[in-house]
Amino acid sequence: MRFKFWLHPDSHECYHELLDNGTSVYFMYEILNSQTHDSSIVAFFRNAYNGSILAVSTTPQRALIDICMTHTKSDNSAKYLSVFLHVYHIDKILASIKEAGEFDNSSINAYNSLDSIKHHVIVTRERQIEMEMLNQKDLYLIEQNLLWVNRWAIIHIILIISCSLFQTFFIRRLFQTPVSIKRMRK
Repeated sequence: MRFKFWLHPDSHECYHELLDNGTSVYFMYEILNSQTHDSSIVAFFRNAYNGSILAVSTTPQRALIDICMTHTKSDNSAKYLSVFLHVYHIDKILASIKEAGEFDNSSINAYNSLDSIKHHVIVTRERQIEMEMLNQKDLYLIEQNLLWVNRWAIIHIILIISCSLFQTFFIRRLFQTPVSIKRMRK
């Protein structure tokens, strides 16, 4: 699951997730506002029933947990967060691979290959998600830079036009004669 949201100062957001026995959670977030620091966001897992904070990401039993993020620092700016959450049922995957591996001695090699492939897929997917989040942050920075460039361009255009108007006004005043001379007719 991937989503983005704004987290305002002195607030928190929680998301509920039902986890089976032995389920692992991969949770990653990144602040997309470039002028802020990651240290001002606190993320934690909490038991949804009694509110106690969990120290590990693997549940020993079937449980409903809250995945919470809070913004309690003295920083007064809202944070724009990109969040990725994925639930892995590794024990079930390994159990089914183990059952398949017991059929024949040749399946041991297949089991090792599948385990290696599974590990590489998970690592590759995590790297891909990190790259996507970097791309999202870069896109956000490009959009913000474009706004600043447009503002500065408009300010420069206004400055050039106003300087041209002032220059024209002062040059006309410079060549204007204060006394009008009457011509004589013959």
